[in-house]
Amino acid sequence: MTTKLTLDVPTELKAILERHPEIHWEQVAEKALWNYARKVQLADQITSRSTLSETAAESIGRKVKRGLRPRYSKTTR
Repeated sequence: MTTKLTLDVPTELKAILERHPEIHWEQVAEKALWNYARKVQLADQITSRSTLSETAAESIGRKVKRGLRPRYSKTTR
């Protein structure tokens, strides 16, 4: 069983799609959606078993970003 999905795309993207009718864009979109959905599903599975609170996760995220900042500040200068 399938369900129809309608997407709004920017004019520039629509022009590119129209210039290449030989490409089955529906299949490209379906594959991309499946790939992303599988990643989301995996994240859901991982987080469903986690006992880490949202506050604790945010705190860890801030510490990681603070630790990475010096490394990436050097590369952007």
